[in-house]
Amino acid sequence: MSVETIKSLCQRYTNYPVKLTARDGVELEAIIEYVDNENAHVLYPVDENEKPIRLSQLEGFSSAMEMRYPYSYPYYGYPPYGFGVRPFGWRRWVLPLAALAAIALL
Repeated sequence: MSVETIKSLCQRYTNYPVKLTARDGVELEAIIEYVDNENAHVLYPVDENEKPIRLSQLEGFSSAMEMRYPYSYPYYGYPPYGFGVRPFGWRRWVLPLAALAAIALL
């Protein structure tokens, strides 16, 4: 994908949970905060050891598909209670658009 395509996708998915894949194969689940001409600024949750947590592991997380179709089995639109983890904190990361290979909505 070209840098312009990645930039367009990042702008489209701003404030949504996404899975970012870098050209070297590293994957990160994060929320795109904003995009400038060269970088994507993202937020990602960390545990108490400063290790990234997948967004899908968070308590009360619902993916974009669950938000569109909320009445699916087994929870019928309600997030499962007591399953998942709470983040210790959130960290910001600046990713160069040229380093991103793919972006997918969670």
